Amino acid sequence: MFQVASRPAHHHGAVPEPLNLSMSHYQSPVAQKLNIPRRLARPTFSEPSRDSIARIDPALASVPLEYIRKMLAGNANQMITALSLLTIPSSLPCAHLPPTLDAPVRPSSQMPDLSSFPTHVLAILSSRSSSATPTVASFTDKASLPASATMPLYPVSALVLAAHCSLLPPLPQGLPSNGRRAALTLPVIPLTVPSPETFALLHAYLHTMRPDTLLASLLPGIASSIPQLPAASTSSSAGSGKLVYVAQFSSERLLRLAHALAGAAFQRGGPQGAMGGLMAHVKLINGLWQNVCALGVFDAELWGVMDLAWEVVLAAMTQVAENR
Repeated sequence: MFQVASRPAHHHGAVPEPLNLSMSHYQSPVAQKLNIPRRLARPTFSEPSRDSIARIDPALASVPLEYIRKMLAGNANQMITALSLLTIPSSLPCAHLPPTLDAPVRPSSQMPDLSSFPTHVLAILSSRSSSATPTVASFTDKASLPASATMPLYPVSALVLAAHCSLLPPLPQGLPSNGRRAALTLPVIPLTVPSPETFALLHAYLHTMRPDTLLASLLPGIASSIPQLPAASTSSSAGSGKLVYVAQFSSERLLRLAHALAGAAFQRGGPQGAMGGLMAHVKLINGLWQNVCALGVFDAELWGVMDLAWEVVLAAMTQVAENR
């Protein structure tokens, strides 16, 4: 099984840089009282392996990573369509986890190119040790899996993971295509990550590169207030190291979102339950952060969204505490 090894997150020399908002320098008494980090720590930067990419597609061996990521982002809709045509169970018991899955492909009048289809299926299990020290994702031997556990399954593109996840070991070689589209045979790879509960968020982001969708998922109580990303921006900003979507959020806009989130928390949980509801947001963002650190993902927009959501939640918690 794949597994991510334990490693500390460093606060200095990190890439990308923390979100630069004027309100991000205020001290949150609620965060201090609850022992919540004021900022999300950055791990030491590392680039994805060129060898891993070359093993998947030798033609990409000398292509800059930025262009590979832009290409993948531009193909996101095709990958989503391809995934929708596959029939894959959402989870399986560890005791019945097969080495491969035959995924039937439903016929379609607009069949995506074979390169848009997933190449592997990840079966996700927890490697959780400490919320402050993310563990590195790693593959695990099936014999070591707890037989009673159920593992959620995620179809993935080996090239997407290789282009974004610098700390993920190379996926085992995928099976060659037999040229048929009736079914695909996909290797099943058990992978341990610190937060299986939030892996779906990272999986979706890496395959769609939609920061707006991710932010709405991190702040579901105010999802309708989250601005959507213009369609043309998805591929243009992917892999560029620039904050395109997040750059539109001024400190004032961030405070308005925090006020709306605090109001939603009060409405849902009342004066006694509002803080608990916001703590659930903290756990959600922290879980995503752990997986991002463990897999070595350094996408600027991804980190910008996590920073922004963290700021909004901490500011909302301060407002709730002051209005109790």
